[in-house]
Order: sequence, then C-alpha cells, then structure tokens
Amino acid sequence: MKQTFIVLLSFLFSATLWAQSVTVRGKLISASDQSGLPYATISVAREANPANAVKKLATQENGTFSTTLDPGKYIFSFHFVGMDQVEKPVEISSSQNPVDLGEIEMTESSTELDELSVTAQAPLVKVDIDKLTYNAKDDPESSTSSVLDLLRKVPLVTVDGEDEIQLKGSTNFKIYLNGKPSNMISSNPSEVLKSMPANSVKDVEVITDPGAKYDAEGIGGIINIVTDKRADDGYSGSVGGNADTFGGYGGNAYLATKYGKFGFTGNAGYYSFRRPESESSFFREETDPVNTLSLDGTNKSDGGGLYLSGALSFEPDTLNLFNLSVSRFGGSYNSLSVQEALSEGARPYSYNTRSNSTGDYGGMNLSVDYQRSFKRKGEMLTASYRYEHNPNDSEYDSKYENVIGEFYYPDGYQQKSVNNAGGSEHTGQIDYVNPLNGKHNIEAGLKYIFRDNSSRGDHTFFDVDEGQWQPDLSRKNDLDHQQYITSGYAGYGYKMGKVGMKVGLRGEHTQQEIHFMNNDQDTIINTNFFDVVPSATISYQLGMTRTLRGGYNMRISRPGIWYLNPYVNDVDPNNISYGNPHLDAEQQHNFNINYGSFSQKLNFNATLSYSFARNAVTSRSFIENGVTHNTYDNIGRNHTVGTDMYVSWTPTQMIRTYINGGVNYTDIQSTEDNELRNSGFSGRAFGGFTYTFPGDLRLGANGGLFMSRVQLQTEQSPFYFYSFSAMKSLLDKKLDISLNIQNAFSKYRETSSTTTGAGFTQKSTYQNPMRSLRLSITYRFGDLKTSMKKVQRTISNEDVMQGQSGSQEGGGTTGGGNQ
Repeated sequence: MKQTFIVLLSFLFSATLWAQSVTVRGKLISASDQSGLPYATISVAREANPANAVKKLATQENGTFSTTLDPGKYIFSFHFVGMDQVEKPVEISSSQNPVDLGEIEMTESSTELDELSVTAQAPLVKVDIDKLTYNAKDDPESSTSSVLDLLRKVPLVTVDGEDEIQLKGSTNFKIYLNGKPSNMISSNPSEVLKSMPANSVKDVEVITDPGAKYDAEGIGGIINIVTDKRADDGYSGSVGGNADTFGGYGGNAYLATKYGKFGFTGNAGYYSFRRPESESSFFREETDPVNTLSLDGTNKSDGGGLYLSGALSFEPDTLNLFNLSVSRFGGSYNSLSVQEALSEGARPYSYNTRSNSTGDYGGMNLSVDYQRSFKRKGEMLTASYRYEHNPNDSEYDSKYENVIGEFYYPDGYQQKSVNNAGGSEHTGQIDYVNPLNGKHNIEAGLKYIFRDNSSRGDHTFFDVDEGQWQPDLSRKNDLDHQQYITSGYAGYGYKMGKVGMKVGLRGEHTQQEIHFMNNDQDTIINTNFFDVVPSATISYQLGMTRTLRGGYNMRISRPGIWYLNPYVNDVDPNNISYGNPHLDAEQQHNFNINYGSFSQKLNFNATLSYSFARNAVTSRSFIENGVTHNTYDNIGRNHTVGTDMYVSWTPTQMIRTYINGGVNYTDIQSTEDNELRNSGFSGRAFGGFTYTFPGDLRLGANGGLFMSRVQLQTEQSPFYFYSFSAMKSLLDKKLDISLNIQNAFSKYRETSSTTTGAGFTQKSTYQNPMRSLRLSITYRFGDLKTSMKKVQRTISNEDVMQGQSGSQEGGGTTGGGNQ
C-alpha cells in the first residue's frame, strides 16, 4: 500500500510539472510581402535576466515556430539576415495553453550589412516546391559584378565563354524580369545582362517545374531576375560604367523611390561592343558528284544598344494595388566579312568577296496590372493587359571579284538584301488564388493572346551588262503569320509539415493563319489544335536544410518568327539559311528529381532529369546544286538523361568557392531518315574561388569547361575559358571598383564544328580573340528600407521559341566567318 501511494504521488507530481509547461507558437513574417521567414533564429530569455538565453530555436521553412516554456515573464528576440532585430515581451501563465503570439513582422534593415557576415550567416540558395532562389543580395561579389556574372553562380545555370546562357544544359528556356517575360533581355541577353549591375538584383529564381499557370510550352525552365525595389518614403539607386580593351564600353543607372501610396523603379543602360577581327576556315567535301570547297576569311563586328524600363505602383488601400510598367530598348550591329573561295572537282571555280551586314533590333512593352486582395490572407484576384511590339530588321550587301570558273555570279556582281521582320502582341489575363486554409491552396485563370508577325524582303542585284541595279523577284520570300491562343488552367497545392505538393491541368486552343508569298505562289495555311497539359510536383523536407523534390510536366513549343521566316539569308551563296513556315508545335515531356541541402557554410544541389520529344523542331542541313541549305523541320525524336550539380563552400568568412555544372546523354534520331542519328555525352562546368582581404579587397579566379552539345548533324569541339578579378569597395562601401581579365595567357581560342549529311561533310574552324581586360565602377546612393509592392500575378508569355536575333540562322554552320 505504501509503495502504491508513492507511485501515485510521483505520478501526480509529474503530471503537475507537465501541466505547468505551456506551448508557445507563432509565425515570423516579412512586413513587406507578408511571406514567412524560414530558419530565422529565436532566442528566449527570462525578463529578469535578458542577457542569458534559456532556449534557442529556429523557424520552420514557412516561418512558423513552436516551443514549450514554464509560466513566467520572457523576452523573445528574433534575428534574420537583412532584417531589424525584433524583441517581444511575453507573459506565460498556466491558465492559457497554448499561447499563440500570432504573426510577428520584421522589417528590412535600413543599414547595409557587412558583406563578410552575410555569407557566413545565411545560405545563398533557398528551395521551394517548384523553384530554387539564389539570394543575390547576400552574395558579397554582387556589388562589383554584372548580372551575367551573377548567373554563373546560380544552380542549374551555366554561362559559356561566348556568354551563351544555358539552363540544365539547354538553351530552351525563358528569362523574366520581375515575373514578366523580357524581350529587352531575350533579344540580346549577353550584352544587356553584362550592362546591368548585380547590386540592382535581389533574387534570381530558377523555376524548374513550370506549373499549370505558365503557358504550355517545351521550356526547360524559367530564369526570373527579381530587381531590388527597397525604398520607403525615400530613394535608393546606383550609377555605373565599364570599359574593356576590345573597345567596348557601357553605362547604367538604377533608381527606386517610394512616397506614401506611390512607388517607382527605373533602370537605364547603354552598351557598345566591339569584336576584333577573327579568322575562320571552312572545308566541305561532297561524294556525288565529287567536289571540295574551301573558304578562308576574316570577320569583325561592332554595335551597341540602349534600354530603358520603369515601373510605377499605386496602393490606394490595403486591398487594392495597381502597377504600370513600360520598357523600351533598341540596338544595332555591323559586321564585315572578307572571304576567299576555291572549289575543285565537279564545279571548279574561285572568287573573292566582301560582305557588309547590318541589323537593327528593338521593341517596346506596356503592361497594366490590377490586384484585388480579400480578407482571407493570400486570396487575390488579378487582371492584366500587355502590349508588345518588336521590330527586327537586317540587311546586307556583297560584292564578288576575281571570279574564275563556273561560279553562280559573274565577276563584279553585287547583291543587296533588306529584310523587315517583327510583330506585335496583345495579351489579356485573369488569375484567382485562394489559400483556403494553411494546408490547401487552389488557383485558376484564363488567358487570351493575339500575335501578328510579318516578314518582308527587298532584293536587288547589280546588272553588270546593264550597269545598273535591278530587282531580283526570284528571291522573294514574304510571310504574314497571325496566331490566336485561348487558354485556361486550374491548380491545387497542398502543404503540411514536411510534405508539399502542386498539381495542375492546363488547356490551350491555338488557331493560326500563315500567308506565304514568293514569286511562284501565294498560299494561305490555316491550322487549329488543342493541347491538354498536366503538371505535378511533390517535395519532402528531410530536415531543416534538406529537401527532396520530384516533378513532371508536359510542355509544347510554338516556333517563333525566326524559325518560321522563309527569308533566305544568302550573304554566303555557298551556305544559305532560312526558316520553315510549315513548322508544327513541338511537344516535350520532362521528369526530374532534385535534392538540395543548404546551410551556412555548405550549399549542395543535385538534379537528375529525363526528357523526350517525338516531333522536336530540329536544325537540318542538306546539299542542293552545290549549296548547303540550313533550315528547320519537325523531324527530331530525342531522349535526354542528365544530371546537374551545384556546390558552394564557405569554410571561413574570407574564403568562398563554388562549382556549377552537369552532364547529359542525348540520343536524337530523324523521323524521316533512319540513318540520320546521333548520340553522346555533353557537359559543362563553371567554378570559382574568392578570397577576401581586410579592407574590403577581394581577389577571385573563375573558369569553365564546355563539351559539345549533341545535335542531329553537327558536333562542336569542347573549349575552356578562365578569368581573374580584383574588387575593392571604397567610401563606406558605396563605391565599388572591379578589374577583370579574360584568358590572360591565350590571345585566341580555336573552336570547330563538323556537320555531316547525305553525301557531304563540312567543317568550320574559328580563331576568335579572347584576351581582354574589363574595368567596372559602381556608385550606390540613398537609403535602402522596405519593398515597393508589385502585383503577384501578371502576364507571362513564355510560349515561343525565340531563335536567333538579328540574323536568320539555319540548322548548320556557315563558313567563312559569316556567323
């Protein structure tokens, strides 16, 4: 009996102690956009002794937290990188259990954080269900680099030595600016992004699994560049300039202001580029009839452009928000090619030619967005309209001299060609989002797009016998292309604990009219088709910093104007290129598994992906009457298995190193010719090392290696590149100076490509100048505080293959430096 009494007393005493423990919970959010703050540090101390923490914990991925405490008076201290510290007194009594602190807001710090401590305190990469986010503001090198340099460090993104951007080893993706497609960037990405300062960017989002709300396209993903809009009843901005030893230079300016209910951000830049003379050689061998052709030449080019963009927001109250954005960009390029030709065998001839090519590109964009919020947090209705106009013109003239033998043109022959191409686009869209509760979320939307593209050419030649210019009607290839797209989507999301999921279904009806005009025919083609496109993504949080994700989506890609344009670019009469107005949309299925582990010192991300397409738009090259024709066809059936990896290591505050890249295996086969098939591995890698000295001096080294991408007919040689940089911050970190040298130990880099087809093999080799020195200067001014609000859903037209800008490139590789 005594023992029973003791056991019962012990149980009652334990139950009393247990009852005294009170659960305290809440959610930490950002005051600017009401989003949860993940992995923030929380310190709990007794009010009587605030210097000694009795408990420390971290918020979950969505910003929520929970802990147990004995009754009493406490001080909760909340810490998050880039935010002002928040202290909250809390009194806990046993009569109230649990204690819900609700939502605790943190505001962005008005004091710029020290760059060294930023890297050590927070991971640079955040994982969401359908995307990865690179925190550009926490990258210590962002103050002295360009946006293009920043992209080299973003997981799944690589930038090669020619500044071509790839996402998971593919060029089939879109670049957005603040959630909207930006033709300002996509028309000339390398030059525009090189002229944009990285310190104007807040985040770079890699949307690896575009869901149902995105247009149903065969896109490997979306790179969304989110600019920094921090200004609260004040302003912030920067100005910068750069120059290189090739003769290129540029300048940029950025400004963000907010006064009361109005906010404004603006960006402007100018760039001028020069590419010194490069050498090239081309050799083609034919078997039926037997003939060889060699072309040796030089090429040099220059150009420049100007871009302007601005966004205005008006928030009359907490439930209504209006955005207006306008952008305008334009540029031009000039190219001079000199070439010597020698043909031997069935068609013996030789000649010299001199060709001048010019191009003008540009466009303007106007977007209007309205967002209506409701009492339920996260529920919103948005309506958007977008207009875009994008002219893209080019012309060339060529003169042939010292013509000997059976060549197409007589000695002294000249030809000119002018192509005016481009189009306009109108888009209307309505989106609705309802979070329902903390676990479930639904979304739906409707969209309508009207596109009107056209191409007109003017071709003339100099009649040697008549001594005057004559029209050449045989080269007429004009096009009108109108497209009407009606689409709708519905999606569902679920998030509870460690598990997250998104599923969606999208339907699109496409109607298009293609008017094809040449000297022999005038044809109108009408097509209609309907696509049902599913998508699904699931994620599981293995730990506070480790996430496993998997996804599937089916996408389609409609060929853009440069794939459809029948205009024949015959600046090199031995290698002509043109589009195909009869192309159909391409369908592609994508599967991927992703693992990410991101901590203060070590960031790791790995992705395994598989994709296949049965009617892929594929470049095609063939010989006809001794001329290489380069164009496109729906003849590709390809399968690709790939892996991508990103590792960033910061062992100390002074050292940071990273590597970013991947390997793919591709098998591609023609659906028309079983003998036309290619397979193999392709890969890319980019790595860097930075050491920070006292006094804000940083030295860095970067390098990259790229293997050939597997194409149906063409193989390219691998190549590498490297650079060294020095960066210094002055005037209390407001002035940044950066010096960068590319390929210091090699003046030229040799690359080659080989194309094979029925009865021919051709190889092009290039010697391009690579060694250059670049100086960049950036000055920042103003106070950085909280964010200007923008509509969370807006128009995103990512459904068109862009092709080349300013020049009609076909499937193969042209020779004689006319790239």
